[in-house]
Amino acid sequence: MLSTAQCLLVSLIEPSTRSANARSMAAALGSEDFLVFVRDVEVGVLLPAPGFPRTLRNGRAWHEFLRATLATGMHRGRLPAPGGGEADAIGLAASQDSAMILIGGAPQVDEAQAVMQIFPLLARSLQAEQASFASAGRAQAAHTAASQAHALAEKLSATRVELQAALVAAEAAGQAKDDFLAVVSHELRTPLNAILGWVQLILMGRLDEATHKRALESIERNAKSQARLIEDILDISRITAGRFRLNVQSVELANVIEAAIDVIRPAAEAKGVRVQSILDSQLPPISGDSERLQQVFWNLLSNAVTHTPGGGRIFVKLQRVNSHVEVCVGDSGKGIDAGFLPHMFERFRQEESSATRRSTGLGLGLAITRHLVELHGGSIEAESDGPGKGATFTVKLPLAALRHADGGVTRAAKLGAAATSQRRQLASLDGLRVMVVDDEADVRDLVATILRQSGASVVVARSVREALEAFETAAPDILVSDIEMPGEDGYSLMRKLRSGAIAAGHSIPAIALSAYAGPGDRMRALEAGFQLHVAKPVEPSELVAVLANLAQR
Repeated sequence: MLSTAQCLLVSLIEPSTRSANARSMAAALGSEDFLVFVRDVEVGVLLPAPGFPRTLRNGRAWHEFLRATLATGMHRGRLPAPGGGEADAIGLAASQDSAMILIGGAPQVDEAQAVMQIFPLLARSLQAEQASFASAGRAQAAHTAASQAHALAEKLSATRVELQAALVAAEAAGQAKDDFLAVVSHELRTPLNAILGWVQLILMGRLDEATHKRALESIERNAKSQARLIEDILDISRITAGRFRLNVQSVELANVIEAAIDVIRPAAEAKGVRVQSILDSQLPPISGDSERLQQVFWNLLSNAVTHTPGGGRIFVKLQRVNSHVEVCVGDSGKGIDAGFLPHMFERFRQEESSATRRSTGLGLGLAITRHLVELHGGSIEAESDGPGKGATFTVKLPLAALRHADGGVTRAAKLGAAATSQRRQLASLDGLRVMVVDDEADVRDLVATILRQSGASVVVARSVREALEAFETAAPDILVSDIEMPGEDGYSLMRKLRSGAIAAGHSIPAIALSAYAGPGDRMRALEAGFQLHVAKPVEPSELVAVLANLAQR
């Protein structure tokens, strides 16, 4: 007949009631708690059986206690109790594969030893359960490893696809770069060929007056073409680098559009293309950069002139639509293929890209145009019914809250009108003493000639050192200096003049004439002490007008 403690020991075989029966077992033996240990066949050491605490404080003390219990069959000592603190403990072992530890209280050793007679039955059951758990764990680990391997294989496959796509994209980008450089080379060499060719003919002195005039007009036209190409490349560079900035003010859009039309009208008339416009001059102003907005509409109108045959028509319409204004620029030209419409505003994209293409340019104008429009908070769309049926570009811009006090005439429009007037006659610089500093002999000679023809007295210097040596003797009224020069640059010259080291140098009006034309370059020139920054290339009329204005003439 089994005792109560022995019956309770047998009941521990059932996992679902093991925790409650273990407490009852401890009470029946007169202890506060007890644990069962069985040997793990994989690691070869005694571990807490399933259902008993898996983590025990001071594992070394437990290990030594168990080793002594297995060696003697029964061992007494003190152990860290699972619930905290330390307690007296008695260890009982029926074999080298299992042990029972009674913790705290006043254990009935005789009863405990009677229990140990059937303890191997429980130990084998718990050991089998432990092995089953280990097997299930291995199976789960294998399943997890398989899942992870499958996921890794999928990631590797996806990565391979991405790498292949990246390789294709890189090859396409490389080809696009090569194509772009080829187009850039072509577009820069074409006007350069005309410039150099006509210059050589002029130098030979064999041209009659009419041909000589035509040659000069061609040189000017092609030089401006090169300047526009360079500006487009610089604009794209600024856009890509996130350094594109607007000079925002209140702008009358009708005046901006009229100025853009005035610029392209001679080319349209020469080609026999009519330009018609309906501009609502009573519209409220918009907030924007007048020069960049004129660039937007000049790009659209210039494209329209390029792609519209003689006898065709270009129309421009400005109107208010709810809370924004719309500008439509349309033409009766060659139209746009439906397949190319989604790519109209992408960089370096042209509908015709082969050597037989009829249009010129780098394919940057419309990309720059879209970016400028979006910087103004607007949008641009292109429509066409197909080849031979013309195209229409619609620009939408938000209205500003207030009307600009000066009537909204843009700086670009004012400069355009001024330049037209000044082409007829350069402003007078009679009696003005000007010092020109530039290390490039051709530029130095050109600027000096322009100023002397306007009546100025000019002293030239090839470097900062020459300029400083000649400054007091020349006593210039105004300074025109390049920025990049060997040894010392124009910024260094201005710092030395503004420091007062040269008499009257601290107050002389100064203009930076530089090929560095970015907003940051302009700001740096002003910070160095220049009053104005003028970008190369500069028209003679503009340079003379700037000097006359700075000299208050």
